[in-house]
Amino acid sequence: MGKVFLWIAAVLLVVFFVKTQYLTSKTWEPFKQGCIAGGTATEEQCSCLANYVHKHFSDNDVEKIMQGTITDPALKQKVEGIVRVGSRECKNP
Repeated sequence: MGKVFLWIAAVLLVVFFVKTQYLTSKTWEPFKQGCIAGGTATEEQCSCLANYVHKHFSDNDVEKIMQGTITDPALKQKVEGIVRVGSRECKNP
C-alpha cells in the first residue's frame, strides 16, 4: 500500500513540475499589468480581458500584440476584433 502512495506522489510531483514550467503563460501577468496601467479598467476587468485574449492567441502572438510588432493586416484586424469583443464582455465580469 505504501508503494502506491509513493507512485501517486511521484506522478503528482511530475504533473506539478510540468504545469508550472511548461503550461503557464509568461505573458498573462504583463498583459494584465499593461491593462491596469492604462487606467480605465479595474483589476478584475483586466484579469478577465487577459484570460479572454490568451484563450484566443498564443503567448507568442500576445507578446507581438504587447510590443506592437504585428505586420500582417489580417492578424491585426483579428486582434482588434478580439480585444474589442473581450473588452465588451469584461466590462461587467
